[in-house]
Amino acid sequence: MKQIILILGLLSLAVNTLAEVIVLKNGRSINAENVWIEGEKVFYEGESGRVSLPKSLVVRIEEGSGEDSLHSSAQVDEEIVKELSGQIQTLPPDTEGVVRNGKVDEDRLKSIASIANQGELELQTAVKAYLIAAVFETLEKRIVNASRWAEDALRLARRNLDALLLAAHLDIAQQRPGEALDHLLLAQSMAPNSPDVLTLLGYAYYATEGPEKALRYWRQAHSLRPDDILQARIRKVESEGEVVADFTQSSSSNFQLSWEGSEIPSAFSREVLQTLESLFQELQTALDFVPREPIPVVLYTQEQFTNVTRAPNWVGALNDGKIRVPVQGMTSMNQELRSILKHEMVHSFIHQMTGGRCPVWLNEGLAQRLSGDTLQPIGVPLARRYAASRYIPLEKLEGSFMSLATADVALAYGQSLAAASIIESRYGAYQFPFLLKAIAGGATMDQALRQVLRLTYQGLEEEIASDLIRRYGR
Repeated sequence: MKQIILILGLLSLAVNTLAEVIVLKNGRSINAENVWIEGEKVFYEGESGRVSLPKSLVVRIEEGSGEDSLHSSAQVDEEIVKELSGQIQTLPPDTEGVVRNGKVDEDRLKSIASIANQGELELQTAVKAYLIAAVFETLEKRIVNASRWAEDALRLARRNLDALLLAAHLDIAQQRPGEALDHLLLAQSMAPNSPDVLTLLGYAYYATEGPEKALRYWRQAHSLRPDDILQARIRKVESEGEVVADFTQSSSSNFQLSWEGSEIPSAFSREVLQTLESLFQELQTALDFVPREPIPVVLYTQEQFTNVTRAPNWVGALNDGKIRVPVQGMTSMNQELRSILKHEMVHSFIHQMTGGRCPVWLNEGLAQRLSGDTLQPIGVPLARRYAASRYIPLEKLEGSFMSLATADVALAYGQSLAAASIIESRYGAYQFPFLLKAIAGGATMDQALRQVLRLTYQGLEEEIASDLIRRYGR
């Protein structure tokens, strides 16, 4: 059987929209998509979330040429997905009937596995069956289920290289690089010169130890099997490596914190780490989930942040598996930084909890709600939208907001917050973990609403409209 390289997620489609230019008082400008103003902040849309800057820095907002110079956290995720999915290979045909009527037949899997101990042929058939189930679930974006089947394959054949690579791929998809390393180090002992093993080791070490070790494995993989995409990643991470080479690191139970000691006071970094642990405990309770891997957090000066992310140096934060935060000039924790850290941490929790399957509206709604945002600043215009039936159906907000027209982006975030708020007020915040666990188990958002809240999408829309009009209608 040929080695398997899995798709980690569906590729996002690039959407060409008319850009706008944010002109700043310092003479610089940002070519951005989907720009809007809320209170004292100007927001614009990155490829998977909002970026904000103080309105006091802005002179004006102009129509632009449609060129996009932004590089957000989601763009890094999408690049990784493309790099790894470009090498996908197909498993042999499903001769054992593991997938039937569009889903994995678990009874059939159990039947095949029950005789795996009767001989080598039966064992290999069972391993193959589990791998087919894992690939199918991955392509259906049910990463948690896929990981389960891959691990079952490994329980039968611990040294099966296909199963080790597949399981490692799924661990990386769920931001569990430590567990991926467990699989990959065994795979490396079996196939030390495999470009696939070396490439995946690079991704795992990039998340756990940083650029230097990742580059070592990627360069070795590239020398064995030259690859233009991998070469581009090497060049990109080399520039990051130059920035973070002298960074100081500190760890706690749940975080790996990195910062430049000469620019960021050590007392401040300790305060950040303490705050992160406090926020972690809050989210652990709120979401009834404990991430299985420490979350990497990097503190930068503005210049370093810009050099590494290629985003403007006034961006609030990015999350590409690592929470990256510019803290230029800060010497102590403040409420805005605490809110930013918590917002990004919610995304990290949800990604690990659902294997990346959470609909964007629920993901953004929860991140806003749990980090302290309220509907007060946007309640009136939202109520008018719902009263006039000029809102966006939530089903259309399950994917990236980048496909939306510029004028609809602020509405999408507002609706996301409104949806999370109404679920909390009407059904209780304790229902959020149940919704996320249902999604992780393979349910669609509509199915999760029905299973957990006994509610349809239409019913949720009606409750949102009723609540907004009652509270904010004028």
